[in-house]
Amino acid sequence: MFEHARFIKADIPFVPEYRDRNPAPLFRRKFVLGSFQSAKLYVCALGFGYYWINGEKVTEDIHTAPTSDYNKTLWYNVYDVTHLLKTGENVIAIVCGNGWYNETFKTPWNHNKAPWRDNPKFILTLIVDDEVALVSDSSWKCTDRSPILFNQLRSGEYFDARLYDKDWNTLSYDDSDWSYAIIDSAPPGGKFREYPCQPVRECDEYKAKTMIKTGENRYLFDIGQNISGYVRLRIRQKWGDEITIRYAEQINPDYTLQLNNMDRFYPESPFQTDKFICNGEEFIWSPLFTYHGFRYIELTGVTEPDTNMVSGIFVHLDVQTTSSFECSNTYLNRLFRMGQMSTLSNLHYIPTDCPTREKLGWANDAQASAEQMIINFDTVRFFKKWLVDIEDSMREDGAIPGIIPTSGWGYEWGAGPVSSGVLFEIPYLIYLYTGDDECLKEYLPAFLKHLSYIKGRADESGLIGYGLCDWAGPWEPLDGAPTPVEFTDTVLYIKCLKIAILAAERAGNQQEAINLRREKERITRIFMDKYLNEDGTCKVHEQTAVAMLIYHGIYESLQPLKEQLKKTVEERDFHHNCGMVGLRHLYDALNICGLQEYAYRIITAAGYPSYSTWVEGDATTLWETWQPGNSKNHHMYSHFMAWMMKTLVGINPVLEAPGFAEVNISPVFIADLDFCRGYCDTVRGRIEVSWERNNDTIALTINIPEGVKGYWRNNVLQAGQHKFVVYEQGN
Repeated sequence: MFEHARFIKADIPFVPEYRDRNPAPLFRRKFVLGSFQSAKLYVCALGFGYYWINGEKVTEDIHTAPTSDYNKTLWYNVYDVTHLLKTGENVIAIVCGNGWYNETFKTPWNHNKAPWRDNPKFILTLIVDDEVALVSDSSWKCTDRSPILFNQLRSGEYFDARLYDKDWNTLSYDDSDWSYAIIDSAPPGGKFREYPCQPVRECDEYKAKTMIKTGENRYLFDIGQNISGYVRLRIRQKWGDEITIRYAEQINPDYTLQLNNMDRFYPESPFQTDKFICNGEEFIWSPLFTYHGFRYIELTGVTEPDTNMVSGIFVHLDVQTTSSFECSNTYLNRLFRMGQMSTLSNLHYIPTDCPTREKLGWANDAQASAEQMIINFDTVRFFKKWLVDIEDSMREDGAIPGIIPTSGWGYEWGAGPVSSGVLFEIPYLIYLYTGDDECLKEYLPAFLKHLSYIKGRADESGLIGYGLCDWAGPWEPLDGAPTPVEFTDTVLYIKCLKIAILAAERAGNQQEAINLRREKERITRIFMDKYLNEDGTCKVHEQTAVAMLIYHGIYESLQPLKEQLKKTVEERDFHHNCGMVGLRHLYDALNICGLQEYAYRIITAAGYPSYSTWVEGDATTLWETWQPGNSKNHHMYSHFMAWMMKTLVGINPVLEAPGFAEVNISPVFIADLDFCRGYCDTVRGRIEVSWERNNDTIALTINIPEGVKGYWRNNVLQAGQHKFVVYEQGN
């Protein structure tokens, strides 16, 4: 759709180093139309673009184009704009900001060294009645005299309302003193792909609950919920007054912002800081080219404070929630809600780690959370989009980085199967939960290429040990995991081989399946010889190690490992002693052993390290670490949400009949709970389960949609509602 169009940008010098003036240029183009029936706009802005036709917004989507490796993929959007155009003269207006495309300041992740960096630009084609009516070229007018003085996605935005003209995007505006845009002489080399899933949008608004004066003309506002997004500022102050807006997830006892030392990653650029310069008139403002992670908003420079002047706008991928969970334990209900909010806060065209410090697509976090994301949110299209980014990130030698997309960082530290296993995990989960095997088949070549790379990183013993460890457990330093990297990497390599075997079988490539089975048997035998004792127990007496063996079926007999796993839990008084890798396996391994009560006790345990240290405080989202400090809005410890749905509600897809053609209904009636209810929206309809304890019996109700065969113990359930009375002894 861009055969006749060109990327265009403002005719201004490109300054690669950080500077505190970094304007978002404005673009305009007038054009004339005759009578017409339909019109579509095709656009791709690097980094982000916003579009108006005749003064009206083209879309409520924000932060487009979605981030990518811009030399591999360029995501573009398509909008029906028929209703915005008219016969006669029209005008399109665009403002472009840096987004991920042009980061000027230094951080440990080296986005300032990205090979594609340049001033923001866009490419556009307007199709009217199937004919090209307008393209981006050098006939467009532009200016860098923008009210947006500075914009950096992971730092902030400065806006000068004195420079703003509300008519700038209308026909009546005089742009005669604007210069002409220039055609990009070295456009990024990525392949154009239409963005296939939900956009990022403003999805909710949280009004300020309290306002506290903390200094001269400085006030602290609490919106009551940690979110990803930005301020909605409603203000009227005298011409030239400057309002500094700072964001934080926590505050200190003296009401100063607690940044948890995250600002150390921003040596050149202010951390989570916006600025607004007043023009003497009433103004409602939010930034366009940044977002933050926060619960608290600090305003400095305010002369007439009011709680109504501030609210927090929750910004995330506009996905539907596809599950519900409620039980008699209000602690679990709150924890589930915290998991939902952390997940949504980190859906921004990629699954980010946090909305504060990094906003990076950490693959290890995503692998840990992927199953609950697919159960609880409509994320299949989102994950399919990210699979393109994952494949784009793969080097010629098969290496995959820890952050995706990347500008080059992450192939050494942060990599390994703990991260790259997400390439295999996502297609498998899509198959299991939807029945769609296309990703398994499509990415089989990528599977094989990366498996070859992993195998090539083996040590003399043949085992793998080059990647990220069982990260962020209750120990210091965070990478000081007691389960060796060689252990976790090799087990996850075996998992990847299993998924590749399934993919080869689904693709009809039996010879490749045979080859992969041989490799799986070879590495499994080497691993078991080293890490299994003669009595069948694991030589690494840790929750992570034992749980991984059980979860992945790497044993001769389950019973010795079951007893060992019980001991590792009991020795810690039913508390976690694992990092993010172990936690992803622990609850499900306990289920396999029939120890669901143990998993429940761990999830509800009091005292450090446990979720209770977050829930009983003021946390409204999940933390990055069990220890204080660091991010307070991470999703990587969210697998308990999948466990709740599969165990307490009891909805489990059958692998042999994927996509919920068949479902096992297997709720566990935990003694501590009086009731539990929930649903899961599947590709075949809504499955609902509820149970309630009444003296020595439990009333169980199951709703099965059309096209699904359900199983409850020895009962086969067809579509409709089914009621059972269950005695405590299980009769």
